[in-house]
Amino acid sequence: MYRLPCLALALTLAAACAPQEEEAQDGGETAGPDEQSSPTPDGRPAPDSFAETAWMARAEDGARYVTQFDGDGIYRDLRNGDPWQTGQWSYADGPEGKQLCFNPGEDDGVERCWQPGRIKDGLMIATDPGGRRIELERVTYEAIPDEEGDAQE
Repeated sequence: MYRLPCLALALTLAAACAPQEEEAQDGGETAGPDEQSSPTPDGRPAPDSFAETAWMARAEDGARYVTQFDGDGIYRDLRNGDPWQTGQWSYADGPEGKQLCFNPGEDDGVERCWQPGRIKDGLMIATDPGGRRIELERVTYEAIPDEEGDAQE
């Protein structure tokens, strides 16, 4: 089974954070043909911060994964518009440069990290340590409504 985070990533990148099957736990995932053939955009660098941004990736089965990066370090994944997964995210220097990491915080969840590439026309390629590449599209960030501000007095 192919899993996309919610840049899961989903990118949407976070979709890959909580393995659902044995193969995902041992790193045996492989990318589909569309994911491998995407060229790296040669536009501007990845953002300095992913806070209050959202990114979408499409799975081979047509599912859309959107990851909302909240400013407090929480990410929210949506699959086809429905809540799917939440956890913590970080963006910091790693062994190969800046890494965008997702930790679902579940007992069987595994932290997954991606290296964001350059952005061109709202598209970005992210690569995991195993060389798997996914294309992410920047979409509109939707903040969680403030519960106190929603209350009518």
